[in-house]
Amino acid sequence: MGAFIKAISYYLPEKILNNEELSRIFPEYTPEEIFRRTGVKERRIAADDEIPSDSAVTATAKFFEEHPHVKKEDIDFLIFTTEMVDRRGPATACILQNKLGLPTTLGAIDIPMGCSGFIYGLMVANSLITTKVAKNILFLTGDAATKVIHPRDHELRMIFGDAMAVTLISETENSGIGGFVYGTDGSGAPNLIVEGCCGAEKPTREWLDKYSDAGGMAYGIFSMKGPEVLTFSLRKVPPLVKETLEKANLTMDDIDLFVFHQASGFILEVLRRKMKIPKEKFFTNLEFIGNTVAATIPLALYDAVKEGRAKKGDKVLIAGFGIGYSWGATVITI
Repeated sequence: MGAFIKAISYYLPEKILNNEELSRIFPEYTPEEIFRRTGVKERRIAADDEIPSDSAVTATAKFFEEHPHVKKEDIDFLIFTTEMVDRRGPATACILQNKLGLPTTLGAIDIPMGCSGFIYGLMVANSLITTKVAKNILFLTGDAATKVIHPRDHELRMIFGDAMAVTLISETENSGIGGFVYGTDGSGAPNLIVEGCCGAEKPTREWLDKYSDAGGMAYGIFSMKGPEVLTFSLRKVPPLVKETLEKANLTMDDIDLFVFHQASGFILEVLRRKMKIPKEKFFTNLEFIGNTVAATIPLALYDAVKEGRAKKGDKVLIAGFGIGYSWGATVITI
């Protein structure tokens, strides 16, 4: 008995921030320069009153419309992965069970892991199914990174967008999800961090006044040390891929497609060249959605299948890496 990814849907907010608009805000950068630096032309922005749990409700309704053969009563576990849970307690997954009209017999947990969140959640889902705890797991992954980006932070506004993905992971006789390789290095946390929120650094009156010109930044403020994050990616991702292949008894040639966390066009291209992955076996889709944090891998998988880049029976190596620092990878069969 094993597990496989049975279906994926996703939701994108209506508002679009394109490079032409960004160039008007930051006239020192042309639309072409922004694209060259990031690989992004457009990114979706959540509405002012829309948080990830709202997006999860919208995305899940869309999922059940697109997959009418999937019945709510068959879902026996719910995993919600986001960096922006509703509150410290209860788990947002519990609130979503009720909002989504899912059975009260299911288990529900939050996994706030960001960039590597899809890999970690998939690992948990795979374990729940292979140990016969659950049969059908609804896995919601997404963030609203734009809510913690200062309006004058040109670097982050160029890269990040908002989205929510819904992935159904079900039991199968022939497993479609391989073994996992993962790691954590918390010493890198300051290089990719949201400050001024939650228990360790709750927003004060001084904080709200300081950022009054940006609406107070009550959700916190996101900062990134780009050179350090690039160095981390180049140091950890190639050996992560190598170890994942070894664990699966596969070679680079055995993989039909590589789908990495869509960090930025620049980072992805540097990694592709460093690992000598042919362009035709390397998938990116951030051009019109940006880096959507926890949602990037399922969005890319959905688009890869839709575009015919990944077909039934193909082996796809997926890898997530970033905030934490954390990283993880596995090989799935479509």
